[in-house]
Amino acid sequence: MSEPTAAAGRPTTKRDEQREASRRRLLNAAVEILAEEGYLGLTVKKVGERAGVSRGMVNYHFTSKAGLVEAVVADIRETFIDVLRARPGYARMSGLEAVLAKLDQFFARLAEPEPGLRARALLVLLVEAIGSADGIKGLMAEHLSLVRTGVEEDIRRGIADGSIRPDLDTVAQAFLVESIARGVLLQYQLDSARTRLADIGRAAHEMLALGLTSTRGGD
Repeated sequence: MSEPTAAAGRPTTKRDEQREASRRRLLNAAVEILAEEGYLGLTVKKVGERAGVSRGMVNYHFTSKAGLVEAVVADIRETFIDVLRARPGYARMSGLEAVLAKLDQFFARLAEPEPGLRARALLVLLVEAIGSADGIKGLMAEHLSLVRTGVEEDIRRGIADGSIRPDLDTVAQAFLVESIARGVLLQYQLDSARTRLADIGRAAHEMLALGLTSTRGGD
């Protein structure tokens, strides 16, 4: 569990701002180390040193290495959604538009330095989680489940508003969307020079839009 920021309803103080700035430095440092060395290479000491704070501050904010990694994963997921919701007109999007907006944002941000680093850190955690027995597997499975749940909700909304065809299996479609994103992320990290993100993003957008709206058999 991470240490909370200012309590709801209470004005933010200078100390709150300093605490949040310290917490943010630690999260950013953890992301960098995860991207470079993975979960096994991450230590509380390394994070504190890179963030320029004491080891005790890491424990103060996150209690443990496990708590820090949990906070990193949640922050990556929540930041993606916050950026999406800040887009003009997002609240008025149909379900179909919301699904496609998530996919488009994923491709657009993947090549950017900071979001790209966060995506790499997340991928490293996912790969390490496959053979992990120390709790990270459950953490990453829960992360993917939460991401898919968000897509499922968009698809159901699209079915309700008529922008997505009604005969679809929402769970299967959400798995497909998530699989597209993770598959491209893996290939981009392995061979960025030959992974043409803009072209692949357009193709994925068109394929998904067609699949979510076309009736079976092309009728």
